[in-house]
Amino acid sequence: MKNIENIKTVVFPVAGLGSRFLPATKSVAKELFPILNIPLIEYAVDEAKKSGIEKFIFVISREKLQVARHFETNSKLERELKSKNKKFLEVITKNRIPKNNIFKVFQERPLGLGHAIWCARKYIDGPFAVVLPDDLVFSKTPCIQQLVDIYKKHKTSVIGIQEVSMDRVNQYGIIKTDNQKTNDIMTIQDIVEKPSIKRAPSNLAIIGRYVLSYNIIEELSKKQTGVGGEIQLTDALKNSINTSRVLGYKFEGKRFDCGNVMGAIEAQVFAALKEDLYKKDMTKILQKFLKKDY
Repeated sequence: MKNIENIKTVVFPVAGLGSRFLPATKSVAKELFPILNIPLIEYAVDEAKKSGIEKFIFVISREKLQVARHFETNSKLERELKSKNKKFLEVITKNRIPKNNIFKVFQERPLGLGHAIWCARKYIDGPFAVVLPDDLVFSKTPCIQQLVDIYKKHKTSVIGIQEVSMDRVNQYGIIKTDNQKTNDIMTIQDIVEKPSIKRAPSNLAIIGRYVLSYNIIEELSKKQTGVGGEIQLTDALKNSINTSRVLGYKFEGKRFDCGNVMGAIEAQVFAALKEDLYKKDMTKILQKFLKKDY
């Protein structure tokens, strides 16, 4: 077991069907859908790299090998670019992950987020991060780095959380907390998976960023089934609350749910408006649409 402060491993659970984006996801994994010219999975990997992560575990289905292969060397393409268009060579080489740092794990059936993480257990030997690429976060400090810093200070699992409107609590795991450590860090006392408005203990929703102690793997190994007959990470976290602290952190940053069409569109607009290369043209397009001049 490694030093508990040494967070060098990340798990990307990307075996999902992407049903909300059908028919597009019949042939292309949604994690490869671009926001501007960068795929969602590349945003996620870049965030992890900037947070000091060195070991990248992709939990995939056999139909989604291209997600992990996106970060491997494409010798043929690189030769073509080197001879014809060198300015794009850096674009595709900077996203590489060393071959020995990429680990592919197959989740044969979609049995829940907890099951996906459990499938990666062979390559996890200490505390680790989990990043869901659907949740795209633009922030000054990488979101996972924010959680890693809190983990190092408090030596316990940390979950990224965000306030959502009450009419959306049934889409998330919602936390109950009475003991607020600071305005942004709080001790989680319970988690309710996708509650009705009446059952929701708060409007604090779990977002797809986690830094977890190794004991979560031990909890998942019990293979306790929950909502939908799946092995839920939420259930493992709830069990962990009974024996150790689990913290929630209201992270700094702007988050977009790119797991649905409108969230992905919103992310496209935001990303374009924050990039000098696209800002002027995007502003003109939006002004044209608002005037109904199209």
